[in-house]
Parts: sequence; structure tokens; C-alpha cells
Amino acid sequence: MSSVSPQPRVSRPYFSTFELLVLGMFAAVVAVANLALRLPVKMPGHSGVVWMALLITASAVVPKRGAATVVASLSAFIAVLLGIGDKGALDTALSYTAAGVGVDAVLIVLRRAGGPAVCAVAGAAGNLAKLAVKTLLDLWIGIPAGFVVAGRLIPALTHAIFGLVGGYLGFLVVAALRRAGFFTYLAEKR
Repeated sequence: MSSVSPQPRVSRPYFSTFELLVLGMFAAVVAVANLALRLPVKMPGHSGVVWMALLITASAVVPKRGAATVVASLSAFIAVLLGIGDKGALDTALSYTAAGVGVDAVLIVLRRAGGPAVCAVAGAAGNLAKLAVKTLLDLWIGIPAGFVVAGRLIPALTHAIFGLVGGYLGFLVVAALRRAGFFTYLAEKR
């Protein structure tokens, strides 16, 4: 009987079934969090605290390009299916997906730097991308640009702040998971 050495792990450019299941779980949590955690803050962009923390955590648990976009797109599908989106199916699908694209774009460009600042900036980019899509849709339906731009100045600031906080919270969650040995455990299960 000869011993067989394990094959070296090859990083595939596509998501495995296990990774898609994990990302789907995060998408369900995002959709449920948007429904269950309707905080009476009355400030635009406040949901970005939870949203961006979950997208940052998901992209750390499945460290592949596009992980946050997959989570955001799947959560958009769930939200549209359940009717819990913002202003209809098109707005929900595009704005949710834009949040994931914003987070992924920053993480792809700045991944090597790492740390809380990168996660905070990624959270802000995701939350601002969501607002940008909503602004473009408002312009598309014919609202005068002056009204839209003037009406989006304060929301842009609050979206950036809540996105920064959410990205930083995501960093803290990932750091706590790392200290608890979750990533070592996950590597053993793959």
C-alpha cells in the first residue's frame, strides 16, 4: 500500500458549489436584514451599515473576485421575488447589484493593502454606488437634473458615512472570525 500525497490546491477562477452555497446564505441574510432591520433612523443610507458589513464579510469568507457582486445580485433576486425591495423590481435589482460591484471594485484594486481603511472605503463605495444607481434612475424617468442633484447632496454624505461604518464593521467581523479560527476550520472543510 503506497501513500498518496494530496493534490495541491488549485485556485479556480470560478466559484465552487460550496462557495456558491455560502454566498447564497449571505444573500439570504442581506435580504432578511433589509426586511427585519428597518431601523427608524430616517436617514438615507442607514441600511448600508448592515449591508456593507455583510458584503465585506462575504468577500472575506469567499476570497474570489466578484463575491460581493454575487451576494448582492442574489439578494436582489430574493428581494424582488419577495417584494421587499425599494421602489420596484428594476430599482431593486440594479441598486443592489451596484452595491456589490462597488465593494468588489475597491477590494480588487486595493486588496493588497488590506486593513480597516480598505474595508471602510469599500463599504462607502458600495453604498454610494447604490445611491448613484437610484440617482440615474431618477434622471431616467425625467426628474430635472437640478432637483435630483440638489436633493442628493445630503444623502450622498450620509451614504458615505454609513458605508464607511459598515465597511469597518465588516472588517471587525472578519477579524473576529479570524481570531476564532473560522478560516482555518473552513479551509479544512473545503
